[in-house]
Amino acid sequence: MYLAYTVTLAILILILIFLWKEERRFRKGMPRGLASKYWILRERRRFVRFDKEIKINYTLRQDTPKLHTSKTANISRKGLCLLTYEKLKHKTYLDLELEVPGFSKPVTSTGQVAWIKELKSHDSQGRRLFYVGIRFLKINPESEAMLLTHLNTLPPR
Repeated sequence: MYLAYTVTLAILILILIFLWKEERRFRKGMPRGLASKYWILRERRRFVRFDKEIKINYTLRQDTPKLHTSKTANISRKGLCLLTYEKLKHKTYLDLELEVPGFSKPVTSTGQVAWIKELKSHDSQGRRLFYVGIRFLKINPESEAMLLTHLNTLPPR
């Protein structure tokens, strides 16, 4: 009788050691740090981003009206990531015109610079490149409908 209990206990201890080693191996691969206390590895964005290059024309509100042409790196319902050669200032207002495929009229809106990130790479002419996050502030209902119609046809990022 005691032999059966001893064998059962030994088997349970071996299983426990195996599970403990598996848990340690699993936890080794998980990222650790201060952010893990506050962010539990889920997407923080409210709207899905789409990796789509769309030609865009923009003018800065505070400058004399000069038209700049660029393209988007990604786009969502409430904003976009713009590729520029100039470092825009945080909270700068822009007038935007997006040339959405499949529509004859451009999508017009007003946006504000939310963030700026300089890329480590340069273009073929050696110019610096910047990613600029733009948040849509004002967009008329017709333009928003065109944008949403186009975004609904794209695969998510």
